[in-house]
Amino acid sequence: MSKTNYLFHAFLIAIFLLVFSCQKNETNEVLFQKEEPVKEDATKAWLHKVEHYKKDKNYLSVFHNYYNDKIKEKKYLEAAEVLDFACVYLADSYDFNDQFMTKVKEFDTRYRHKVPELKTTFVDAYLANYYFDKYNLKKACEYFKKITTLEPDDYNSCYNIARAYYDLSYIYYIMGKQNLSLLANQKSFEYFSKIDNPKGLAFVYSNYANIYTAIGDKKRAIQNADKAIQAYKKIDNTYNVYIGLINKISIYEYLKDKRERPLIDSVYQAFISSNDESKILKIKIFDFKAENLIHENRLLEAKKILNDLKPVVEEIDSDDLTQEYKLTSALYEIKKNPNYSNFADIKKTLPTLISNQQYEKVNMLYGVLQNSAIQNKDYKTALAYEAQKKIIADSIGSIITRVKTVELEKKYQTEKKAQELKIKEQTITNKNTTIALLCASLIGILLINFAFNLKQKQKKLKLEKENTQLYTKQLLEKTEEERKRIASDLHDSVSHELLSLKNSFEEKTEITSQKIDAIINDIRSISRNLHPIMFDKIGLKESINQMTERAESVNNFMVTAEIDYHRVLSSSDELQIYRIVQEALSNIIKYADAIAAKISITENENSIIIEIKDNGKGFNVEETLNSKSSFGLHNIIERSRAIGGQANITSNTNGTIITIDIKKAQ
Repeated sequence: MSKTNYLFHAFLIAIFLLVFSCQKNETNEVLFQKEEPVKEDATKAWLHKVEHYKKDKNYLSVFHNYYNDKIKEKKYLEAAEVLDFACVYLADSYDFNDQFMTKVKEFDTRYRHKVPELKTTFVDAYLANYYFDKYNLKKACEYFKKITTLEPDDYNSCYNIARAYYDLSYIYYIMGKQNLSLLANQKSFEYFSKIDNPKGLAFVYSNYANIYTAIGDKKRAIQNADKAIQAYKKIDNTYNVYIGLINKISIYEYLKDKRERPLIDSVYQAFISSNDESKILKIKIFDFKAENLIHENRLLEAKKILNDLKPVVEEIDSDDLTQEYKLTSALYEIKKNPNYSNFADIKKTLPTLISNQQYEKVNMLYGVLQNSAIQNKDYKTALAYEAQKKIIADSIGSIITRVKTVELEKKYQTEKKAQELKIKEQTITNKNTTIALLCASLIGILLINFAFNLKQKQKKLKLEKENTQLYTKQLLEKTEEERKRIASDLHDSVSHELLSLKNSFEEKTEITSQKIDAIINDIRSISRNLHPIMFDKIGLKESINQMTERAESVNNFMVTAEIDYHRVLSSSDELQIYRIVQEALSNIIKYADAIAAKISITENENSIIIEIKDNGKGFNVEETLNSKSSFGLHNIIERSRAIGGQANITSNTNGTIITIDIKKAQ
């Protein structure tokens, strides 16, 4: 992934956050309230409690009996509800046993169509989690996408759709598709906001932390990780507090932050002290602790933790967690014996992981192989693995591996030079040849590096310009949508209410009628200013003519308009031209002391030229643009850029001319 793509991802985040902040009162209002739980029969209520699944070995036996009874009674909705409970609990515990999977697939093919679609999304979620655990991310995406095509009709369905978007965002993050990850995470935020679910919003913060980590924004990554942890603490969700801390450790590890190891130690101690019985948490936290001990060369303690973990990992039987355990065990063996080379499982797993775009896991595997090469002082092989890591890390948006590459390259070059020195001692000719080749290589590398950096800077500048233009255009379009909504509300609602009020007076007076008429006229004027009436129907030309007529009648001011334009632009771009002319005309009336102005729009083969000029007193353009009172001029400039135009402003004592040149799309 190139540097320009990192900037693209960063700009996407900024745009979504800004648009979200502008619209959150409108689009993220709470739409679905949590319903009061319906009274359940004793067995169903027992199955509904997660602690029974965690602590009672008979849970699945009770479930199967109850579920089969409901199917026999043709009470398919009740059967679906208990299957939903079990799917959630088993997926969260990485439990994908064959017997239960058979039950899920049987329901999917034979009974699912008998239950409302929004009540059966748990099937897709369970299967998606199964394929995720098996490293088949493409298949997992397909199942989560099926859920996101639905529209919610109550609290639970809205939660399920929000959760599917969250999971989809996490998968895209792992696959290196940060732009899609960002879009899915934003949708997740919107749906969780509709039900005001703080746990769900904490999920979203965790994903934002991952995305910021991938594009190298360390500060925002850690900020969002902390937001997620604080949100979990507020709802007293200890399990997810630990998950949030584990995510923060991963961020520190990914960014090579020195705070990683102290955080591992503190989380480990807290978990031990809490007597928490979660096997998933134990595997993840103990795995990090074992890595810490291995790095500190405390191998006996590390081995004890790995031995404690082994039966738990085997019991859970998750491909994902098993692979992580194997990686840590391999690190231990490498540290214990630098010549350790039993990497058959790791190398066998790599092709599958790469084909399924499990880039984060691939990077970890390459890290183990590289660590072994470094232990053996085989810097050439370590550098080769680092190159592979860089390719994979670029796929998930990493910019950190460049530093590591330089370090390994230095070690490799040092070793290479040492070998060359031995050769030089044997023959003067070889010595001189080697030095010459080395110098030529270094010069070539410097030249290539210079050319590459120059090209990247040019790309960066171009991308910044394009993204700024895109941001401005989207922001202006959202503003126009809001103006249009408010204008419509004023015209259709408030004006009609005032007319009704006027007609409802039993004793009408001329003063009362005049005042109400004045208010109605003021509201209509405000509505027109917010959004031009009938703009989409009558077009740019007639809308500007109406604007000039109003300006002349209200301000005792002469304005002419000459428009030779044939609607080649989109309606949204035409609206921006209307706003530019409106802003310019407003400035003339307020500040220019002019008695006349002229507006002209001319269309030629390659461009559209807009010119607004007046005979006012003029002003210092540069000084005004640099002052704090130049919002109107900057508004004109930015709107012009947003539709692909270039604004030029000239002014002297004879008046002011604003010219905008808009290139036609080829």
